[in-house]
Amino acid sequence: MANLSRRRESLPVSTFQNFAGTVTAAPTMRQSIASLDQLGGLLESAALNGHTVRTVGAGHSFTPLAKTNDILLDLDGLQGIEEVDALTHEVTFRAGTRLWQVPDLLEPFGLALENMGDIDRQSIAGAISTGTHGTGLKFTGFSGAITGLRLMLADGTQVRASATEHPDLFQAARVGLGALGVITHVRLRCVPHYMMHATETIEAIDPLAESFVERAAQEDHLEFFWFPGTGNAQVKTNTRLPGDAPAKMPDRLRTWVNDELLSNGGLQAICSLGAAMPRMIPRLNWFASRVLSDRSYTASWNQTYISPRRVKFTEMEYALPLENFAAAFAELRRYFELRPAPVVFPLEVRTTAGDDTWLGTASGRNSVYIAVHRYIRDRVPQYFPDMESILRSHGGRPHWGKQHTLRAAELTQLYPRFKDFQAVRQQVDPQGRFVNGYLRELLNA
Repeated sequence: MANLSRRRESLPVSTFQNFAGTVTAAPTMRQSIASLDQLGGLLESAALNGHTVRTVGAGHSFTPLAKTNDILLDLDGLQGIEEVDALTHEVTFRAGTRLWQVPDLLEPFGLALENMGDIDRQSIAGAISTGTHGTGLKFTGFSGAITGLRLMLADGTQVRASATEHPDLFQAARVGLGALGVITHVRLRCVPHYMMHATETIEAIDPLAESFVERAAQEDHLEFFWFPGTGNAQVKTNTRLPGDAPAKMPDRLRTWVNDELLSNGGLQAICSLGAAMPRMIPRLNWFASRVLSDRSYTASWNQTYISPRRVKFTEMEYALPLENFAAAFAELRRYFELRPAPVVFPLEVRTTAGDDTWLGTASGRNSVYIAVHRYIRDRVPQYFPDMESILRSHGGRPHWGKQHTLRAAELTQLYPRFKDFQAVRQQVDPQGRFVNGYLRELLNA
């Protein structure tokens, strides 16, 4: 113990803070990894001196997955493409590659990602480790598109994992929460480059809620944003087009109004006003739902998926069986009918196809995702617990990177392969080198 204490004193101290500023930590060492040899040396030293290690990407998770007072490392030095299979369109990325870098990396090969969420700041390793997803019932989240991984385990062993090579480790690591080892490479199933026609319409919430599941099955990508307590929602529909379809960029004024109001400057202003004057929130939501307008355009795949996000918020998102949407959303609407809306932030509703990942939120079932948000200065402590209670009652599973209160006992009931995941984690990391306090509670590790 004396040697360990002296070692800790010699490590440089850094500070970690997540995107929302809601998770902070003071690791004794923060290290950027630029080579596999460097990573192996760090893990060997950590094991020798009794340190734990956590890996962080962009820090975009709202949960304390990366929080540690020990060693925190990032993979920003491991970026870019390692290999492209011209026949299968599988692309091996180094794990620190950020999603915003991917379109330019894939362009020379005429390829694109199958699907994508509306934020592109995350690293590829971080996105798959937390089950990041987009929308569309014909497509899975990132983890469902993985065909292979390379990891470095706690003892420095480098392992390739796929459906045929270390298959249990592969299944566990597809949504691994950083608890199994350090992912160094990710092989993703990609597709030929495509364009998309994007439409944004303002629709009445009653017929939208009634038809949403049927429409989601017909469209390539469908989602909507509903300001609580209002009669309208913004509906976003993306339709895939051939890669040589001509671009037609959106009107600049409408782009400014919609993007700035929904995502940034205007939303920041009304959120600040709502936090200072909560009695104004129902009027602010009504104003926000009325000011948005219809628009359409055609652009490259990545340009239509991504929306800028500069307002600081916290988020909770649950994945429900698709068939439970109508009952769950009706109960959410009744909640807001009985009391004034507590926040100036829309609910977001998306879908994905089911997959076979052990801890994927859509594992084994087509799913609808309902996300609720809070501006960081809102004083509504009961809002998330109330929302969580409703979403859990309809079979919801929490997004691993977003706020929730569930722990191992509840998660075991939600995931048929949860105990298998626990067994693999124990096998590859029996000393708990990759586990922090939060994960001990979450996984019963």
